[in-house]
Amino acid sequence: MARHPYFAAFPLAELSALIAGGEWMDVPAGTRLLRRGDVGTFALLVFEGTAVVTIDTPYEHVQLAQLEAPAVIGEIAAFTGVARTAHVDALTPIRAVRLSAEALEAAGLVHPDLLSAVMRQFGRRFETFNQVFGFYANALNALERREFDLALLDDLRNPLPEMVDFSHSFRRLAEAIMSRAAERREMANAAAIQRAMLPPPLRPDVLDGKADIFAAMRPAKDVGGDFYDYFIIDGRRLVVTLGDVAGKGTPAALFMSATQTALRMVLRSEPDLAVAVARVNDLLCATNGEDMFVTLFCGVIDLDTGILTYCNCGHTDCMILRADGAVERPVATGPALAMMEGARTRAETVALAPGDRLFLFSDGLTDAFDPAEEAFGEARLEAAAQAALAAAPDLAAEAFLSGIFDTVIRWADTAPQFDDMTALAVTLGPR
Repeated sequence: MARHPYFAAFPLAELSALIAGGEWMDVPAGTRLLRRGDVGTFALLVFEGTAVVTIDTPYEHVQLAQLEAPAVIGEIAAFTGVARTAHVDALTPIRAVRLSAEALEAAGLVHPDLLSAVMRQFGRRFETFNQVFGFYANALNALERREFDLALLDDLRNPLPEMVDFSHSFRRLAEAIMSRAAERREMANAAAIQRAMLPPPLRPDVLDGKADIFAAMRPAKDVGGDFYDYFIIDGRRLVVTLGDVAGKGTPAALFMSATQTALRMVLRSEPDLAVAVARVNDLLCATNGEDMFVTLFCGVIDLDTGILTYCNCGHTDCMILRADGAVERPVATGPALAMMEGARTRAETVALAPGDRLFLFSDGLTDAFDPAEEAFGEARLEAAAQAALAAAPDLAAEAFLSGIFDTVIRWADTAPQFDDMTALAVTLGPR
């Protein structure tokens, strides 16, 4: 296991201690090691055997990868605490060590190279799947135009190991000339993966009545580049993020998931928000083979004091709606992420009082056009938000966002939606 890239820089004695603190397990073939949807509280170091990564889609059971020992499984979910996005099953008998998320986090704090190695691995997966999805997108377009060259099927005879089952399925579909059905299926599967990255609603007891939060997304396509996230640190700090990746479709969705993963990993271990965001920027630059970038608002609210600390990385689509009707617009404190390694942003603080509301959104709301090609605009959005709260000051976050979306959609009428619509609202409760 010491030869695995994640632990290349680990001293042998510390690696041995890490393994010794884990739980050894021997399981027969067919055992489900990780289940999609479960919260990642551990990772597995596989010393012997082979595992397969699969995902259930509305159409079929798809194998994404085959992992041979030595291997590390479930590390990203363990570092970030998000729900797992795929199943992992033992193809052969498996001998492994189960390491808790706490043990991995402690190891990452002592050896930052471990976090960097995880992000590099994520970047390689991102690049591989980009190439694969590009091939299938071209093939699907050719099928739709009835210009499909059967010679393309020869490329599917020896597919990438990560896409073996998928390649065979696509080959059967291509031979049957089912281009439109295939395109809908692949986009639906990608959309399901994107939705799995969004956080579930926070339980009421987690916030203890100190805040009310809700977020929603309406992609322009089946897969978009917007994202949002929220989670609790130390039982009292609420992290809220909303970002917009330049682009749409599968590449933007994959870069979105890389950004969200990096944010969760770093923010859980670095208390200085500006330092954390700078570290995320450098991690994204190191794995950004597609020259993408993301605007981001990242805020940390102390639920005991109401102090909001935030970094606004080129994402000016945000408002603070005060309980007295005033509106404040947090300014940008740094550039968008992944544009330049070494870029830095500053952190700002602002006090939120009970009843004040932080409203984050993407430009899909302000840039929504009506049939006459007039944009909804920031002035109308601000007026809609103020009107909703003037009519019902205690309006719940979910109802508030629902009303905003309805207003924008009514404005657009029959005009097509060209950009993702995403928003998040959090209202401070009594302290």
